[in-house]
Amino acid sequence: MFTHYCSIIPDGPSHVQFVLLGMKEASKPEQHVFYDRLGRSVYVPRNDMGRTSHPWFDDGYAKALWDFRNDSLLLGDDNRTLYVRDVDRSGHNTLLNTWHAISSLESEYHVPKAKQYFPWNDQLRVECSKLDKRVRHGIKFNNCAFLRTQGRVQRLCTGDSLFDQPYELTFDVAYDSRLVGQAIAFLRDVTESEHSAQNLCRMFATPLLEPYKHLSYVLYGDGGNGKGILLGALSQSFPDLAKPVDAQKILGGRRGQGGFSSDQEANKLIGTLWVFDEDADTVTVEQMTALKKISTGDTISSRKIQQDSVDVKPRCTFVLATNNPVITTMTAASARRFVYVRMRDNRKASDFRPLLEFRSRFGVAPFIMASCSLWLKRGDEPFRDVVIGDPIDLSEAEQWLVDQIVSNGYAISGANPYPERALEHKNSMNKLGLKTGVKKIDGVNTRVLTVEDEQRFSPYRVEAESAYQLAENLMVPEPPDPIDMSGTPVPLPSEFGFVCDYVPVGQDKKALNWKKLTSDDRIDTSSRPDCAAFAVVPAPGFMVIDMDKDKTGGDDGWDIVNSQIGSYSSSDFPATYLVKTPSGGVHAYYRIPDELLGIVKNMAHPHGIPVDTRVEQKGYVVGAGSSVLEGTYQLCDIPDNGDIPFLSSKMILWLKEHGYVKGVEPMQHQTASSPAPTRSGSKRFLSSGKPDMSPIPKGSRNNNLHAWGFGRLTNHPDNKRQIESDFFERGRISGLGDAEIRSSWNSILRQLGYQS
Repeated sequence: MFTHYCSIIPDGPSHVQFVLLGMKEASKPEQHVFYDRLGRSVYVPRNDMGRTSHPWFDDGYAKALWDFRNDSLLLGDDNRTLYVRDVDRSGHNTLLNTWHAISSLESEYHVPKAKQYFPWNDQLRVECSKLDKRVRHGIKFNNCAFLRTQGRVQRLCTGDSLFDQPYELTFDVAYDSRLVGQAIAFLRDVTESEHSAQNLCRMFATPLLEPYKHLSYVLYGDGGNGKGILLGALSQSFPDLAKPVDAQKILGGRRGQGGFSSDQEANKLIGTLWVFDEDADTVTVEQMTALKKISTGDTISSRKIQQDSVDVKPRCTFVLATNNPVITTMTAASARRFVYVRMRDNRKASDFRPLLEFRSRFGVAPFIMASCSLWLKRGDEPFRDVVIGDPIDLSEAEQWLVDQIVSNGYAISGANPYPERALEHKNSMNKLGLKTGVKKIDGVNTRVLTVEDEQRFSPYRVEAESAYQLAENLMVPEPPDPIDMSGTPVPLPSEFGFVCDYVPVGQDKKALNWKKLTSDDRIDTSSRPDCAAFAVVPAPGFMVIDMDKDKTGGDDGWDIVNSQIGSYSSSDFPATYLVKTPSGGVHAYYRIPDELLGIVKNMAHPHGIPVDTRVEQKGYVVGAGSSVLEGTYQLCDIPDNGDIPFLSSKMILWLKEHGYVKGVEPMQHQTASSPAPTRSGSKRFLSSGKPDMSPIPKGSRNNNLHAWGFGRLTNHPDNKRQIESDFFERGRISGLGDAEIRSSWNSILRQLGYQS
């Protein structure tokens, strides 16, 4: 028989003891008042002193007493918070082992406003305090529990007195290190880095193991990266404890101003451990006040339709999954409060089949286990070096600021050609991690913006510098400067393994009877002739690429080879024995690989391309150190390893495509008649004839499109309108939206000094 002696408290409710002891399972239909957690019909004693039967108090309070009587209403380990056992809503009417904290009996048990009497909350706290049970704010498995005690997370084993207590979250499975390993592998698979993986892992146990209520999580990335599967694992395993919310509503709209819809959405925070928005909109600085309150558990207003608002202290961990900017203030408090996770994007649906099968089999338990283990072993501090800023999210005004800061170290915000309103400017500064200062420019103190938070600014800096580097890669290096021989003999190509014949050349660069000389076994052509100038005749298996200056105003041969094959001294255009001609041309010496032996043509300016080939005893070039009427042939470089290299695979392909190889049909080419390139320092930008309008693959679209347009506009400023049209067309066929293309084009215009 149940016995319990209730205390009398000042202004407390009446008849508590009478009703508590008089409640029982209803034996007749007319005795029924409500169904309990096991689906049993419950009778509640009534006030029968009048003509009709009336309850002593609202039946909601009677339900609370019945739960107390059946160990389903307990105090937490703080001796203040009331916990109620979660309800089984599957229809099986089983008693669950998970608990949730309640803000008030009135809210939890749906007591109508007219019948509410708030001292009931104190009454039940007093009664629960007499029990030896407390709901522990931790996580329990069949074989161990994780609980914060003595200032840190500890693992408790069976037999420990604390282990036998009820826990806020209890799993009817054993903690399994094998499952932990599998869960961690999945978390690493869906994130960009180890630090993001650990931050994501930490999220699962945060509401129960963090030292105090303060952490919120931002999962950044496009759709299809697995975040919905993981958040779904929480809501499927604990539908009452993990709930989706609309972040815009709960944070008070774009300006964070609250309102009725915010109060309604706040109802979802009551009794939950996790709330999440799987596709959150942009979060601005104006919304930080509301987000701070949720993060730190400050009191917020909650209201249901046709009811007064009530105060709620959120206990849940707030998770924002988004591909939009989340702009926080640059305070130490914000830095402590938000934990960032960079998800791995561009995944196929089939990539997640193993994760879905794992979730279907084990639910969220392995991820909670892994999270408990992380809190135990790694302590309380998440990784703070994960950044989520994405350059694609920049407005034109923000892109201008980034370009100026990366180029100059500062930006004069008053000179921004894309003005922002005050609130927009405030968000831009926080988004980019900037601060205001004063700098003396041209003798005048000027207000400027500089970087305050380099970590926050870093993704934008990296993107801008990458774009500049791509543009730089389109620039052709000048040939190496001539080697100063200081009166010593110029080394011959044969000293580096280049097999050839040497024959005399006149001041007009003509080698008379060179074929007869090289074919006559009686004449020694293995050393340089004793004359002012000589010719080099490549032997079978060897060739010279002669890159001439273009006389039509188009690209020089050196420019074409560097831009279409690769930069000199790269693996595509290997460093070799290199000679600069008096007219500004360049000779490059190479071995011919087996696949081209005997089939490389000896050609001069095919299709107007200023690149000649002198091959395998079919032609010659004037050698280094020769003096002719035009001037001197100067040695500029020698092979890296002292041996003449073979043609690279890209060189072979280029020769085939441009008609230099027998039996290979060349591509259709325009003549090299484009305007002369402009120079920039010691390098020059290239045009490349007919523009490349092929789609750019994902992962490099913005960078490569920017560099492509930058190089073309630098070369051909007079053709700006057509280049812009081509830029937009190529961007669209590559799958970019007009807004992204316009932002990139405007960035090019700003870099080159145009008014966009």
